[in-house]
Amino acid sequence: MYGAPPLQARTFAPYNEIRGGVLYHDTMDRETGVDINAEILLRWGALAWKTPFLDTQSMLRPHIGGNLNTAGDTSMIYAGYTLTIDLTDALFIEGSFGGMAHNGHTEAGQGGLALGCNVMFRESASAGYRINQAWNVSATIEHSSNNGYCSDNDGLTNVGVRVGYAF
Repeated sequence: MYGAPPLQARTFAPYNEIRGGVLYHDTMDRETGVDINAEILLRWGALAWKTPFLDTQSMLRPHIGGNLNTAGDTSMIYAGYTLTIDLTDALFIEGSFGGMAHNGHTEAGQGGLALGCNVMFRESASAGYRINQAWNVSATIEHSSNNGYCSDNDGLTNVGVRVGYAF
């Protein structure tokens, strides 16, 4: 009645999901603090199909989200698409790609990271476990870079844990 449908009933039915978590900010330690992460994966614009050889579900869903840095360093908002591949009813892996905008420094000598551009590419990878039909937990790593399109390109990599609720 509440939450997402049972895992077996999800086949070919994309769903909305909200996630939140804590990420260790900048694995190279050029900036400090932790990031508070929030994200929503949308049913609108989603595609779902049966994964060959695994007999499980795969979904490609649009996402929007943001990271708020607790130390006042680089925070971001982002959007793109996430591909979720179920390995079993409970285990899944994900990859995402899109863009992000941040409030960090763009040039060297300003302190912290020199990200080069205010708008950059963002990609992430996750491995997760579905606790029940609605709740999941995942380990994630995300990286943002301008791919050399701007003169400086330190890049930003964060790692952490997120909890999700599907509905």
